[in-house]
Amino acid sequence: MATKPTNWHPLHKGLHWLVVLLLVMVWGAVELHEFYEKSDPMREWWKMLHFSLGLTALVVMLIRLYGRALYPRPTPIGAVWQRQLSSLVHGLLYIVILAMPLSGFAMRQLAGKSIEIFGALTVPQLVTVNMDLAKQIAFIHKDVLWTILLTLVVIHIAGALWHHFINRDTTLQRMLPGKHNDTL
Repeated sequence: MATKPTNWHPLHKGLHWLVVLLLVMVWGAVELHEFYEKSDPMREWWKMLHFSLGLTALVVMLIRLYGRALYPRPTPIGAVWQRQLSSLVHGLLYIVILAMPLSGFAMRQLAGKSIEIFGALTVPQLVTVNMDLAKQIAFIHKDVLWTILLTLVVIHIAGALWHHFINRDTTLQRMLPGKHNDTL
């Protein structure tokens, strides 16, 4: 039987931090679009960037899922309840981070609004316009999923800091880039 690594594979680490960066950029783009009047082309540019980065995050998350199948997770650290809570939070983070761009895509499609990807590609209209459903999905995307995502991110960061400062174990260091070379 193969032994489990004690650290995350570099692919896992790199994709984790890339998703963090993408999510910050997605949030920043949607916030910055609010500074412009509806008639200002810059408002649409920031929205296009928000959609493009969101779809990029979706692709990176799918690669992360594939990477999880390729490279084993390190042996979990902590009490049983901590490992169970960690698994729950990680699973929910994956679901919500995948659901956010999918719901954003569905919202735009159902509203009949174009989806440009980095200004280079326009996604064709794939569904019949349904404004009522678009509004419901917009509520889920902007209010429900966003609130859940923020809550999970806070719990995730708090857990990492708990492990680092209270438990004084290597949970946080295992996800940081660096010399942790005992991966499979």
